[in-house]
Amino acid sequence: MGYFVIDRSIGIAMIAALVIVTMLFILYTIRLNKAKNLQKKTVQDNEQWKEKFKTLEESYHSSLSSLNDLTGKYEELNKNKESMKKLAYTDYLTELPNRTAFTEMLDNVMLTLRSEETIALMDIDIDNFKNINDSLGHSYGDELLIDVTYRLKQVLDENDYLARIGGDEFIVLTQNLQDTLVFEDKIKKIKNVFSYPFILSTKEYFVTVSIGVALAPKDGKTSQTLIKNVDSAMYMAKENGKNTHAYFDYSFNQKLTEKIEIQSQLRKALERNEFVLYYQAQMNLETKKAVGYEALIRWNHPIRGIVYPDEFIYLAEETGLIVPIGIWVLRTACQQLKKWSEEYPGITMAVNLSARQFKDRDFVKQVYDVIEETGIDPKNLELEITETIALDDIDYTISTIQELRKIGVNFSLDDFGTGYSSMNYLKRLPVSNLKIDKSFLNTVMEDKSDQKIIQTIITLARNLDLFVIAEGVENFDQELFLMESNCDKAQGFLYSKPVPQELAVELLKSSDIRPAEIFRPE
Repeated sequence: MGYFVIDRSIGIAMIAALVIVTMLFILYTIRLNKAKNLQKKTVQDNEQWKEKFKTLEESYHSSLSSLNDLTGKYEELNKNKESMKKLAYTDYLTELPNRTAFTEMLDNVMLTLRSEETIALMDIDIDNFKNINDSLGHSYGDELLIDVTYRLKQVLDENDYLARIGGDEFIVLTQNLQDTLVFEDKIKKIKNVFSYPFILSTKEYFVTVSIGVALAPKDGKTSQTLIKNVDSAMYMAKENGKNTHAYFDYSFNQKLTEKIEIQSQLRKALERNEFVLYYQAQMNLETKKAVGYEALIRWNHPIRGIVYPDEFIYLAEETGLIVPIGIWVLRTACQQLKKWSEEYPGITMAVNLSARQFKDRDFVKQVYDVIEETGIDPKNLELEITETIALDDIDYTISTIQELRKIGVNFSLDDFGTGYSSMNYLKRLPVSNLKIDKSFLNTVMEDKSDQKIIQTIITLARNLDLFVIAEGVENFDQELFLMESNCDKAQGFLYSKPVPQELAVELLKSSDIRPAEIFRPE
């Protein structure tokens, strides 16, 4: 009984222990499973984090690459911006600041200009620059501009701001101007560098400049006003004969306004047929008969009346209107010559040519067309050019004259004696007449030197088989001297002022016209 109780207690204890062990095993198993699950989840989480990190790392590198690309593009953009700024503010040919850069510079200077401070603008424009481009070509014109830039830099101070603001126009800004005499010396230095020739196309070309000067704040308190006024001063320097300088004066603006109005009226005058021709007789000194006429243009202005050519021809030259006006003069003169020739055979008509008209590429064709249109005898047409025009490009002059001489057109060298008067070129020019300038006739009776000059010109002409026409004959003493000197023809107030065609024909009616050929010197 006692053993039974012990065995039972042991059995219960063993069962209890087994139960406990089983429970512990179960708990361990549960915990182990949880641990495994947790470990598995941790591994999965780590894999996910690794994937996320990899993705994040890839995003980082992608962003870094994009940042580098953006930085590169930003730097490239900045370079392009600087390049574009340079293009926008720099003259492509001379590499000087351009008008935009100069205007901004002047704006800044004017904003900070003190009341006691003075600045100066100098507008430098090359005279007759278009002739270089027209005769040699734009490449040589560009070469000239580069050479001009170099020369200007040599004489300007470090603080002077030089810019190119137009085709052949330069401008200089001088700040803190203390002494106008020092500034005058600077202008002289600039003009002096143009006293030396430029070598273009293996030839020497002498170039001059017209300079306008304006001071601030005296001549303008804004950039726009100051630039306008210095430009006005430069144009006045050109009006004064070029190769000089002028300080701005407020009267200039009024003159320029009037000039612009006249230019506008000139265009309308051609359209409205307001131009008329006057004719001045050319007399044979042996027979005292009219043998020809010189056609002279007048402007029959609707308000001002008759306007003389010295008041508008230079404006026509500047605007290019001289070419169509010149064609009109030639055509009208030839039409009149045709009418007079029917009753007075052999009469001649002289027509003046401007430099621009003579250099026009279609000039020869224009003359041919007018002759064909009007039906005149080309031998009775005389075209007049000055020495200056003839020598500007002597090879062109010779070839052009020779082309028209083929059909019989004659050429006269006008204002002879006032220019170069060189035998070297005179013997080369295929002209028919020399016209002695009236300046020699004005004092010929008092000045022995003028008498000798005229006699020398006449002797020279005879040796070259040329006619001589004296202009500006106003009294009988002058006429007698010319006759004794064996001059061929004369024109001037002694015989007739320039008159309309209806009055000119009256002189013809009173003259026994003979063919001009019989007056050729032996």
